[in-house]
Amino acid sequence: MADAENRRSGRRPDATDRTIINSLAQDARAGITEVAAEANVSRATAYNRIKRLTDDGVIRGYSVVTDHSKMGLGVTALVLISGSQPDWRANREILSSYPEVEYCWYVVGSADIVLLVRVADTNQLRDLILTRLQALPGVTSTQTLTVIDEVVHRPVVEPPED
Repeated sequence: MADAENRRSGRRPDATDRTIINSLAQDARAGITEVAAEANVSRATAYNRIKRLTDDGVIRGYSVVTDHSKMGLGVTALVLISGSQPDWRANREILSSYPEVEYCWYVVGSADIVLLVRVADTNQLRDLILTRLQALPGVTSTQTLTVIDEVVHRPVVEPPED
């Protein structure tokens, strides 16, 4: 009963939950015994907490982290797109279909859309921007920021301690 109440109340993860989440973020293939030992809880407790965190939508899935350059994707860029608002729904579907797009955010500010893209080289980046992105309905301008060094990439970002 308390578990159901916590789900309905939107209870934030506690220190043990965060330890479990961080353990899985470092190695999503870690066994339940290893995760439990890291969190200093029993296997059953670790299993139940992972299930609750998944059921609550805190843990949304597990993924593989690749080295993009070893995958042949040597150029990373942020592309800021400005345009007219009526076309945003159509552009969502189009942008979602582009394999180069790792992230797509609709934002408020000087741009309307921010993309994180990964391509093999600057020729592919040029073609993506000039041929496909600038041809999207309602796009009035793009600005491209080329990444020269990825300094921080955290699989989990935690809120500050209360």
